[in-house]
Amino acid sequence: MRLGADGGLAASTREADVRILVVPSLIRVTELTALSAARLTGRGDLERVREEAAVAMRDAIEELGVGGRVVLGPRGDRVLSHGTVLGRADDPQFDFAVYPVEGASLVAKGLTGALSLLVAVEPGAFPALPGVWYAEKIAAGAMARGAIDINDPLADNLRRIAFARNVRVSDLAVAILDRPRHADLIREVRDLGARIVLLEEGEIAGALMAATEGTGIDAMVGIGGLQETVIAACAIRCLGGVIQARLWPRNDEERELAGADLARTLSVDDLSPAQVDVAVSGVSGGPLLRAAWYGSLWSETDSLTMSTRFSTVRRIQTKHQRAPTTQ
Repeated sequence: MRLGADGGLAASTREADVRILVVPSLIRVTELTALSAARLTGRGDLERVREEAAVAMRDAIEELGVGGRVVLGPRGDRVLSHGTVLGRADDPQFDFAVYPVEGASLVAKGLTGALSLLVAVEPGAFPALPGVWYAEKIAAGAMARGAIDINDPLADNLRRIAFARNVRVSDLAVAILDRPRHADLIREVRDLGARIVLLEEGEIAGALMAATEGTGIDAMVGIGGLQETVIAACAIRCLGGVIQARLWPRNDEERELAGADLARTLSVDDLSPAQVDVAVSGVSGGPLLRAAWYGSLWSETDSLTMSTRFSTVRRIQTKHQRAPTTQ
């Protein structure tokens, strides 16, 4: 234990101790957010889902009693916008990537697949990447480590993933975000004989499903948000999976912003800090996590808490006790 000049704990040691103590509590943030958002399942009010989830996540983070700053999150979020300071502004212990609900429209429509996510890293630890909106990526589980190269044709990548899993390409299930820009990609995967799982929303969820055994998804490919790619990479690092990405500029201005990074292949080491803690809770259910559930005496959440700090991945099913109602 390192002491400061006054004989007390050095500041950096105190901060590290605070982070270690807080990390197990991060799951409480996504649990409370999921319970708030899931109340609106099928109600058709997209903006209300977004707003109530963001408020619930903000309040839950501040209840932890630590300081932090929002660095990554959904664009246009008025409650948890980039640079928002939470908790103790004079003593920030974390930089946060927040996604109160990935798949807010899924919740509003009563569809499965929505998640609540929170990533916590040490201040300044998120990678400094160019101001490019999109990235092209491919993600898969631990068995595919060493099998993918985003610079190779997709056919070669799927064949190597199939080989690593000891299956045929036709056995693979590939998640793709259902967007017009993916029309050629979808056609190519179909021509290769692999199965396709189209996602209306949830590119982070798709990447996590690809990196998690037992979800029925073997790979996730396509073009999506760069911020979402970073958040997914943080979780995939914890899961031991693999992700590669390339910047995908929309115009000449973004190509100029990308500069030399345009030619880079971004791996999990480029996209995610080495020390990262992630909490994920199911909102509307799906192959990864069950939906939030409400009963007369308690509500339930299904979550994952992941940490490279402790080298752990835990699945947590929590009963949240409710005060009994009087008749």
